[in-house]
Amino acid sequence: MVEVDAQWQYRGLQVVRLENELLRVDVLPDLGAKVYNFVHKPSGRNLLWHNPRVPPARQAFGACFDDNWSGGWDELIPNDLPVPEPEGDVLPDHGEYWSQPARWEVLQDSGTVGQARFTLMGRVLPVRLDKTLTLREGGSHLEVHYRLANQGPKLVEFVWNIHPAMAISADTRLDVPVREGYSDPWRETQFKGFTKFNWPYITDLKGRKVDLRRVEGPESALADMHYLTNVHEGWYAVTDVAARVGFGLAFPKEVFPHVWLFRTFGGWRGLYTLILEASNGLTRDLAQARKTGVCGRLEPGATLDVDVTAVAYSGVTSVSRIDPDGTVRPGC
Repeated sequence: MVEVDAQWQYRGLQVVRLENELLRVDVLPDLGAKVYNFVHKPSGRNLLWHNPRVPPARQAFGACFDDNWSGGWDELIPNDLPVPEPEGDVLPDHGEYWSQPARWEVLQDSGTVGQARFTLMGRVLPVRLDKTLTLREGGSHLEVHYRLANQGPKLVEFVWNIHPAMAISADTRLDVPVREGYSDPWRETQFKGFTKFNWPYITDLKGRKVDLRRVEGPESALADMHYLTNVHEGWYAVTDVAARVGFGLAFPKEVFPHVWLFRTFGGWRGLYTLILEASNGLTRDLAQARKTGVCGRLEPGATLDVDVTAVAYSGVTSVSRIDPDGTVRPGC
């Protein structure tokens, strides 16, 4: 049985809940259709992280993302760092959509299928974002259909990151089907910026080999960021090995060929989470991405349709693959 419930609020914000026997998904339309809760009901675990000091609240367009980041799953489009446009406008911090209220409607609430669509419009760029969430009876996965539409007369070049913050512990394991990566110079307390490595091992400043599949405890006070380049399959998995419960994302690698790994194990603002961001870019600077061509492109009048699957799973300690339909294949 699937139910779509839009009859309540959280901290004064509208909530749209999609729920079945295995999964509960809470969406906040007032915050760019942020998925705030992704609860695996058999274990009672919310697989998304919440900022313990910053609750969700309505935001002014152009607000600082980091200062207002409440956690959950955001959409970062068309940029990460603020960037000036040629006409003198500025694309705001972490993109145009995360801070804006979305129009929304329930498309299906049949008991076997629950479906809701959320619509946002860019203010600087004339790009419409539709995000349609579908939950089916008996399924432990959420289907997400995105449509980007360039409604203007000029080419739009953009960086797009799917940005779910993970609830983690020292028992967390990461599985990503990638071979190579390099570190970002954002934090160089453990790794030198632009250090290339073969996943999952990277050499730290003391010459030690570090396994990036592992998560350190918050007492480690570490924070860093890495780019995992050219995934050979479009998925990743974040598993609590002790609880045998995890979160996975399946995505088209043709659209998102890279995964960014942001980690803060107490080392940034005292926060304890990580984000695996399926991305079409390899730099936080959209201006640089446009120069190198490592970004998305939408011609005038063009649309881009993308299907992503988010899954809550149990009973495994590692993952060898997640299929587009949400099937999770255990690792060895």
